[in-house]
Amino acid sequence: TGDGKITAVVFGASGSVGQAVCRALANLKPYGHIISINRSRKLDWMESLSIKATQVVLSREDFQDLKKIRQVTAKVCKDHGATHAFSSLGIGTKTGSITKEQHRAVDVETNRAFALGCSDSKLVTSMVFLSSVSADPNANENGSGTAGGSRYLRVKGESEEAVKAAGIRNCRIIRPAMIKGSQNTPCILECMEPCCWYACCLFACLPSKFHSIDVDELGVAMGIAGIEEAAESPGNLNIEYDKIVGILSLRSKYIR
Repeated sequence: TGDGKITAVVFGASGSVGQAVCRALANLKPYGHIISINRSRKLDWMESLSIKATQVVLSREDFQDLKKIRQVTAKVCKDHGATHAFSSLGIGTKTGSITKEQHRAVDVETNRAFALGCSDSKLVTSMVFLSSVSADPNANENGSGTAGGSRYLRVKGESEEAVKAAGIRNCRIIRPAMIKGSQNTPCILECMEPCCWYACCLFACLPSKFHSIDVDELGVAMGIAGIEEAAESPGNLNIEYDKIVGILSLRSKYIR
């Protein structure tokens, strides 16, 4: 922006994490303009953000056209001078009831098109991408497609590789476990979490990367990761729970 603030383009703003990211960016001092690329409709809550917000709406047909997504993303970044990108786009629920091709079409190929569009702009230098703990492009693609299953982790790993291969200088891959407060996390799992952790403490020491995180905290961490992590460690970086907590410790430096 003209005042030296960062302009960020956001993909997947209609989801719980995408909304949390937008709200976090609005409350972080380095950001001055948010642009969301939406499917089929404007998001009313974006009108109430405390910083400038622009919404670019693609029709359902255009959102299924990977070439169109790439072209629109590149144009949006060029027209508005976007230098930072965020994506939380993905199929959030019932991934076990779709085919692996359907899952890949959204999580891998649509994110690839967005990342390539950002790269085509020659302006975007930092991308923060939401993935999953234990994502692995070599996991068994014929296993379960539900969250945590081998096919699910395979698709998440493939989406990471697609984004990293787009040519953006700094890619921050955020790998949370359970996201509390997300519309895609069943309430019963959140209620059961304390019991599960008590059992784990009794019988095993579960790695910290499997700790849950609140959706709003995740949004703040993603916003800061686009700034601090790009400055401290250029290149691609996987960010799991311990690193997320470390990033959140920096919030007082950036909150408006």
